Amino acid sequence: MIRRIRIGSIRKPGRLVPSTARALRARAVQLPPAGIMAWHSTLTREELLIGCQGRLDVEIRRAGQRVRQVRLSAGRTTFLPSHTWHRVVNRSAMSARYIYVTASIS
Repeated sequence: MIRRIRIGSIRKPGRLVPSTARALRARAVQLPPAGIMAWHSTLTREELLIGCQGRLDVEIRRAGQRVRQVRLSAGRTTFLPSHTWHRVVNRSAMSARYIYVTASIS
């Protein structure tokens, strides 16, 4: 079976990988000033965050440890192993954009 090839753009928020993809998910996200992507875990998925525009803080929370903060700016990446609780925060006065890519490890 031949699958359709999807061409997307990171210039606007939204899905970058078709929902029919088996193990890979990706989305472009725009956070306004003071915007927060709430605490979450990708459970059995690994995640790669890619900074596209602006400056974001990725806060990482592990059991028994203090919250660690990683700066994500344009051109920088952050890899999060599965079962890592995290959130993305825009503390700047400008909108910021990033891409997340997750892949199933099971």
